[in-house]
Amino acid sequence: MPTVDLQGGPVEYFDQGVSDRILILIHGAGSSARIWHTVQALLATEDIRTVAVSLPGAGGTHRPADLDAYQPANYAKVVRGVIDALGITRCAVAGHSLGVSNALYLATDEADGLEIPALIMMAGGAGDERVAPSGDERESIVKAMRERPPGRDAGTGHEAWEPIHLGLPQTIRDQLWDDIVANPPERAIGQRISGRRDMTPFLTETDTPILVVSGDADSVVPLSATLGMYAKLKAGTGHLHVMHGVDHYPNAEDPVAVADAFATFLEGRL
Repeated sequence: MPTVDLQGGPVEYFDQGVSDRILILIHGAGSSARIWHTVQALLATEDIRTVAVSLPGAGGTHRPADLDAYQPANYAKVVRGVIDALGITRCAVAGHSLGVSNALYLATDEADGLEIPALIMMAGGAGDERVAPSGDERESIVKAMRERPPGRDAGTGHEAWEPIHLGLPQTIRDQLWDDIVANPPERAIGQRISGRRDMTPFLTETDTPILVVSGDADSVVPLSATLGMYAKLKAGTGHLHVMHGVDHYPNAEDPVAVADAFATFLEGRL
């Protein structure tokens, strides 16, 4: 897969479609860019070029030893690095799960010289503040996570995971699962101890159109939490798409509906 060499190391990305209408795709906490595979293929037929980035620790991207590298603020810098390396100056941005926080940090902290005409937030909660633990509390969390035995074996985990990723071809599912199993422990630990800024001021004040997407059967980030983000949006900027019976991974469970929702929202905006 192609990579961009940034200061921290190589960053894997998947680029599909030929168009000046560009959408950046940011995956969630345990996944890699491969989760967007089918959505990317479908959007390419809608005259939308997509670039899905594997964040540090994911897929073929470098794996920092520094726990603080695995937080939304740094992830946003990595995504911006890929955008700049590809010569992109105008793009919409979509985030899934933790990728929502990453997308918000990109839009607020890393958007100088970059035009972002639209944002898509899928299964990512309300954008509330989360205070990072410090001192003894931080050390206790890190120690416990490093010593924690696996909660279940890979086979059992795969049995629960695969049914909600059937929108991906078998070969891509296998590769994505391999990416997940290969995650370095620093990734989960770093994300657990990272803080997040309250994005409410941005959400209530921005004029950027924002599509909020959630499955009503989301078992990780409840629909009520994602609706909390929609409720914050400035009047006239928010758009909502709820997928019936869909769990936390709409991009892998029902990518056809996701691609259709994205393409419809982006029509005339991108």
